[in-house]
Amino acid sequence: MQDYTPIQFAVINQLFPCQKTILGDFKQLINPNHLNTIEDIQTLYNDAIYVELTKSYRSTYEIITFANKIQNIDQLEPVERHGETPQLIFCKNKQDEMLKLKKKLKLFQASYRASLGIIVRTNSEAKSLYSQLLPDYNINLISPESTRFEIGISITSIQMSKGLEFDEVIILNVNHDNYKTEYDRSLLYIAVTRCMHQLTIMYVEKPSHFLP
Repeated sequence: MQDYTPIQFAVINQLFPCQKTILGDFKQLINPNHLNTIEDIQTLYNDAIYVELTKSYRSTYEIITFANKIQNIDQLEPVERHGETPQLIFCKNKQDEMLKLKKKLKLFQASYRASLGIIVRTNSEAKSLYSQLLPDYNINLISPESTRFEIGISITSIQMSKGLEFDEVIILNVNHDNYKTEYDRSLLYIAVTRCMHQLTIMYVEKPSHFLP
């Protein structure tokens, strides 16, 4: 619901005058120009039943606890499924970050896990990283032109990762300059919550102040 404006909901109501179930999470706002709130939507559906779903089933207890601290969420309750603590990796420079990323890819290839998502901020960053890694790895690029999701190693932007889930996630470039506004906080929260079992965050020099 957070990705539609009130005028879009009004059009949907004209096209589909039926009963509806509208789901969403305003902590996962992907479009900074959509400034509507749950209250705005409720004015369009003033006779609707409002239900808050507060239990998260995708990620481990450790990952959801970590994500909650990024967005300062108290009411989201993780299921009691425990795993590894999210790992923050300091990198001296971009070359060091690439070296440590490749070590992580080698560990994934030797593991039993089926899917690894490497998440960067933009589609252009994802395309550039894909070009760098393609000669040495069997990887997939998830872009606006993609038509299907495949298991294995995937590179994607935060925008394209929304709605997806991976056994393991590596988020790159989580530096202070990349993630410093409230909108950046929302993007980082989306990236973190794509992960089911093992989360790694890499940063060069100074980390984002949103990281716990």
